[in-house]
Amino acid sequence: MYIGLCYEGKIKGEFMFSPLFEMLAALHVIGHPEHHLARAKWMEKMKKEVDEEMLQEIKKIGELTNEWLILMDFTHTSPYEELDILDALLELEKLSLYQWNKVFKPYDKSINNKQKEQILTLLRNYYSNHFQKEIKFLQPFITRILKKEVEKCKEEGLFECINAIHERIEVNETEIVLHKNKEYHFHKNAISKIVITGSTFMSPHLLMGEDKATLYLTKLIVVEDKKETVPQDLAQVLKALADETRLRILREINKTPESTQSLASKLNITEAGISKQLKVLLQAGVVSKIRKGNYMYYYLNKETIDFIPYKIYEYIV
Repeated sequence: MYIGLCYEGKIKGEFMFSPLFEMLAALHVIGHPEHHLARAKWMEKMKKEVDEEMLQEIKKIGELTNEWLILMDFTHTSPYEELDILDALLELEKLSLYQWNKVFKPYDKSINNKQKEQILTLLRNYYSNHFQKEIKFLQPFITRILKKEVEKCKEEGLFECINAIHERIEVNETEIVLHKNKEYHFHKNAISKIVITGSTFMSPHLLMGEDKATLYLTKLIVVEDKKETVPQDLAQVLKALADETRLRILREINKTPESTQSLASKLNITEAGISKQLKVLLQAGVVSKIRKGNYMYYYLNKETIDFIPYKIYEYIV
């Protein structure tokens, strides 16, 4: 849904609201409520309203879709950004499996026809049973906020507005820099359009996308007071790293996956002791495992490590 636009030189800034994007963002929060403290009250309500079977299905499909984030890429293209949710789902259903997997491919993932139907069925059920009444409130609220943002953008300039979208965005004379697991640099001369989508669910994430000289960003819109607790996923990772033995394990599996037996031999620790420490690291998502023959091999989840500074800043700012 087009809200308005402003310009900074030759760069066009478009403000949008996508009902489908907002529903996918809501599903992302349901899958990881411990990280989204700005939606803690809403999540408490969802736990009472959504039955356990649907909650498990949301988490299961979240594993297929990079916690629902992959499907958000559909909303960057026409006609999904302009349609209401049911019409957008009808259009998605018309797409072939090949077209779906073109969106999944950059994430090194793919789905089959059965999984595609499972995704669409859940999206329809969640919308009909829960999100339909939610979007009736959210849509006019977010639209009103974004219209004010358009007017502010016209007065102060597009880059000033972008600089204020998220604490981890930096705009200098030549670039827009996004600070995540690493720095992402976008030269102003290479950008022709910046699309800004409003969301009440994606805090504290800094979402970004890039396609054909277009930069996609998300403006976080506050609807409830942030719960004053530490995100449990962050606390779990930091606790997992606060141990000498577990750090030694990580050093051993950094380059080459290792089995429990090989780690026990290299670190001179019993297999039971290694298994105990690996369980902590697995639960925190710091390591992953894969079976090779009769043995399970463990390897470092480098993405979790890379995102630690970003997640700390997400919480403290």
